[in-house]
Amino acid sequence: MKKKDFVLIASVALVAVAALGLSPLLEERDVSRVIVTVDGTEALNVPLAQDGVYDIPQADGAVNVIEVAGGGVRMVQANCRDGLCVQQGETRRAAKSIVCLPHRVVVRLAADEHEQAQTPLDGVDVVVR
Repeated sequence: MKKKDFVLIASVALVAVAALGLSPLLEERDVSRVIVTVDGTEALNVPLAQDGVYDIPQADGAVNVIEVAGGGVRMVQANCRDGLCVQQGETRRAAKSIVCLPHRVVVRLAADEHEQAQTPLDGVDVVVR
């Protein structure tokens, strides 16, 4: 291998390490709410700490069943034809949503509204000269 190959490998490794170091700053804050929307309209908004099983009915008679337990949420049952939403399993992070396309149901985790207004860099002033 030539010297340019080593420089390229080192550059790629440096960028990868920098991306891993910055990822905690870009992640959302701790999630505390389960928000379920049906066709873009909010159908359920409950605390993640409140365990329970919730039916999400649609106007056409379709039903999705959501379970909130132990700090996570999952789709327990859905009468859609493919059942992919049930197979997605449990989520505990805001980065992963559960989606039922046939019923247009989206289950996501979010922080409380007053927590969302703040960012990890709030209160930091940076002056570049």
